[in-house]
Amino acid sequence: MRIPFRPLLVVSIALLAGACSSASSTVAGPNVATSASAQPVAAGAAGVTGDSTQTSDRASITIVVTWAGPATGAAFEVKMDNHMIDLASVDLTAATLTNNRGEKLSRPTWEGGASGHHREGKLTFGTSVAALFAGATQVDLQLPAVGDTSPRDFKWTLAK
Repeated sequence: MRIPFRPLLVVSIALLAGACSSASSTVAGPNVATSASAQPVAAGAAGVTGDSTQTSDRASITIVVTWAGPATGAAFEVKMDNHMIDLASVDLTAATLTNNRGEKLSRPTWEGGASGHHREGKLTFGTSVAALFAGATQVDLQLPAVGDTSPRDFKWTLAK
């Protein structure tokens, strides 16, 4: 017996796979790990103890942030992936960077993709951030809510 819907199913799967594998904008710099099991580019980067790549997987949206440490300034590689919502509404310039003393930087610049189900690029908090890192033991990057109502937090412990 022949199944008449099989060709339609094959075409639908091919279209879905093609839509999710379309090229996204890229920013020069280190590669961002795409899963928790992937080896981070700058594990144990100068000035950061532990893993330089942090992952938040919540509300069917995965966000991976890599920071190479204070020596590179306050520049973070951000990659967001999902298959449910358009990420155009996420305003990454609303992110904040806070140290363990409560000092905060806000209004970063975003260089990267602006829409789609997959976004990646660089989030930078300016060039004069040395005071934020001086004597700090921890840095917390907070991104605005994505896919739910609570913000996403990424924390790095700084080497003494």
